Amino acid sequence: MMADRMPSSASMSIFTPMSTGWIRSLSVFVLLLALCSWHLDDGRNANTLSRAAMVAAIVEHGSLCIDAYHDLTEDKALVAGHYYSEKAPLPALIVTPFWWIANKIGWVEPGEHGLLTYGLLRLGGFICGSLPLALIILITSRRLRGTTLPIPRSWLAALPFLGSFLFVYSGSFHGHLLAALMLLVAWRLRERRSALLSAFFASGAVLCEYSLFVFPLIWLVQDALQSRWKAIGAQVLGGLPGLLFLAFMNLLVTGKPWTLPYAEVAEHVDRSGGILGLGTPSLEGFFGLLFGSFRGLFTHAPVTMLCATVALAWMWRNGLRRTMLHPLVVPSLLLVLMIAGHSMWWGGWAYGPRHLTSVAVLLLAAALPRLPDRPWVDGAFVYLSIWGILIAFAAKSTAWYSLPTDVKHPFSDLILPAVFDRSFTVMQWPVDVGFSPIMGTALFVVAFIAAMHFLRRTESKA
Repeated sequence: MMADRMPSSASMSIFTPMSTGWIRSLSVFVLLLALCSWHLDDGRNANTLSRAAMVAAIVEHGSLCIDAYHDLTEDKALVAGHYYSEKAPLPALIVTPFWWIANKIGWVEPGEHGLLTYGLLRLGGFICGSLPLALIILITSRRLRGTTLPIPRSWLAALPFLGSFLFVYSGSFHGHLLAALMLLVAWRLRERRSALLSAFFASGAVLCEYSLFVFPLIWLVQDALQSRWKAIGAQVLGGLPGLLFLAFMNLLVTGKPWTLPYAEVAEHVDRSGGILGLGTPSLEGFFGLLFGSFRGLFTHAPVTMLCATVALAWMWRNGLRRTMLHPLVVPSLLLVLMIAGHSMWWGGWAYGPRHLTSVAVLLLAAALPRLPDRPWVDGAFVYLSIWGILIAFAAKSTAWYSLPTDVKHPFSDLILPAVFDRSFTVMQWPVDVGFSPIMGTALFVVAFIAAMHFLRRTESKA
């Protein structure tokens, strides 16, 4: 009789610590994804429209040529009398099969511009913005398992990202967050000595954002300096598919395998910066990208200031050799200098240093687990997180990243007045179901507080 009452081993396995851990991670991910996708961007931005035009052209016309939509965007290449998207191709190509399926099963209602609809922009924002940011936070949270800080691990992972310009771009059909996710995975794989897969994901990051080539390039140099020839061979093998695919895409658009569509930009061409707008780094660009109220990293992602302090302390303790061989320090600094030397280092109409998205993600992911358990660190984290949440939520609830380049103090000149005027965005799902923008914003704040409470309770039970 006693044996009849004992549960079977199969039923007991459902409740093993591993399975409950995965269930907990899944619930955390779903919650983060809900916050990151509360706002979905369908604004008429030249950057996002360029990618959407490529998706619509492939699905509707079976071609990369965006002639049918080129009037909608200024971000385009002109080659042999035809227009193409000049963006790195992978984000649009990832969205394409989902849009093709949606069209085939009748979920897509063609609009004034065919299949380039608001729905496409939102789908692209969800796949390339919301989903990557939620995964980035989840990965960072798992790296914080050994932290000794008295702050809940889920808060330690979520607040720096949500309280930054990264959150403002979640829900938008850009390539920055998707590139940062792939580069984060590539770095983690490199730490585990999986050179082939690391190079594969790094090449994927480059296919989302061309400037990130500095990371796999520096990794090759670092391995050469350490005579890690097998790792170099694995990196070449892992990165070769991405390189060949890029050459193939270039050939389809420009007719030359090593000529990027960006070299054939149709409008707003600035040749003052040299090749593809790149030139000598300027002090204005360097300090503007890090410290300025216009596009400063530390201004628009405040917790990175604390993380940078930890990184500098690590560099001081470990010396020049270990610093030069670290997989993130040198390529991150080179990327900052490269963007600082670009003729449009501020990134056009933007919120924060969008071209440093990967630097911000890697800095947070690498330094947050190393934060020392000191009273000043705890206080600084709380203060900077609150400040970051306030400014990021204010921007996301009003102007998003649609900030004219002639406004040098966007928060005080545009975002804060919009909050006081209650000019809240309609690009949030509660508005779609009948709520007013101000009510949708209020519901988001309540949802955020409830989510943080749930994350803390879930963590304490674990």
